Amino acid sequence: MPEIKLKIADLVLDNDNPRITHSDGQQEALQKIIKDQKTKLVKLAESIAEHGLNPMDRLLVLRVNSKPERFIAIEGNRRVAVFKLLTNPAVMSGLDIPAPMKRAFERLSATFKKSDVEPLPCFELSSREAGRYWLNLRHNIGHDGASVDNWKTLAKRRFEGKPPSVQVLELVEERAGLTASEQASITDRFPTSTLERLLENRAVRQELGLDFAAGKLTTKLPANEIAKPLRKIVLDLATKKVQVGKLMKTDNMLAYVSGLGADHLPDLSKAQGKVRSLDEIPVSEFSKIKRARRKPDPSDRKELVPKGCPVNVTDNRIAEIYKELRTLKLADSRNAISVLIRVFLELSVDHFLETNGVDLHLPVDPKSGKKAWKKLDKKLAETVDILIRLGVPAAHFAPVTRSVSDKNSPMHTDLFHRYVHDRFQTPVTTDLVAAWNNAQPLFEKIWP
Repeated sequence: MPEIKLKIADLVLDNDNPRITHSDGQQEALQKIIKDQKTKLVKLAESIAEHGLNPMDRLLVLRVNSKPERFIAIEGNRRVAVFKLLTNPAVMSGLDIPAPMKRAFERLSATFKKSDVEPLPCFELSSREAGRYWLNLRHNIGHDGASVDNWKTLAKRRFEGKPPSVQVLELVEERAGLTASEQASITDRFPTSTLERLLENRAVRQELGLDFAAGKLTTKLPANEIAKPLRKIVLDLATKKVQVGKLMKTDNMLAYVSGLGADHLPDLSKAQGKVRSLDEIPVSEFSKIKRARRKPDPSDRKELVPKGCPVNVTDNRIAEIYKELRTLKLADSRNAISVLIRVFLELSVDHFLETNGVDLHLPVDPKSGKKAWKKLDKKLAETVDILIRLGVPAAHFAPVTRSVSDKNSPMHTDLFHRYVHDRFQTPVTTDLVAAWNNAQPLFEKIWP
């Protein structure tokens, strides 16, 4: 596939361009591209007229005629369409094109110079089939990294010039001494807009010892003081300990910040004379941070099952599963845990129902004569009914009942199946912990 240099006049549109249906000629192909792209074609023309061609892109072409030489643009039809309109605006007289779009191309054609883009860098294909792999790679983003990998939200924000939210995230992730599990909680789903809203509020910044100048967050505080509140806020947002909806108004934001507590609020009396942006604070200053010891938080655990959980499994097989759930580390085994927690729930419910004389099958189907197995939500409802009759309040089991019907819960059948069969569905540690917390009251009654 040799590289060749071509002129605009050497190129023709692809009548079988996947963007459009088959065209019987160049004029029809151009008309269909205009109809498909609309104002996006004007934006592309403006970019080419002002900046030239993207140096990272090449056209893929297929030779269709020797005398005169002509090449079909297998990849690059939008650019070829723009070239045709800019170099020969008269062609628009035979097209159905909106008046504002026509005026835009006439204006751009007056300043466009072919010499700004010619010779055009192209790769010549031996056949249309030879280009299929590259076209698929180009236009179907992903391919496990073989193609262009779209920037995630944080990458886009960094490229845009590191707004305050990214400045804080980088400080917290790189310098605030996060544990591995805390690092893992900051995913691409992190609510950057909420953090941005907090940091844009002048009253909130004053509470945190921050100011804003020349696009950067600044402070007079030493590293250990400024890191305390920012670390807490980022982790609260990442783990959803504070809900986005509760940080919409100034009063709510100030109430949240003031409620961080003495361990997390900065000592503003330690403000130094020199104002520094966050990225100007030396790394060595952060390495000296000594974190105050805090009381153990029962929700902050390394294993799924909290220590001292009063669940006493008596069935041998189910007890083995429970032992693994108690010993596997969330940071290392979330995929295994995501499967085991669902299995443990279903086997526990099955054991309870059978012990209480309840059939795990549905009634016989009169047509097929077969007995189908009951689904988990049905068995769970029957288990709860029995426990309520034994005197346990119904509210005791509301969380686990909701979990089984919540499509985002590891207990839900669809998500559980995706954990098993979808290689792109990764369990989230905080979701697994929440699922166990919701189900534990039920487990305690099934296995007293």
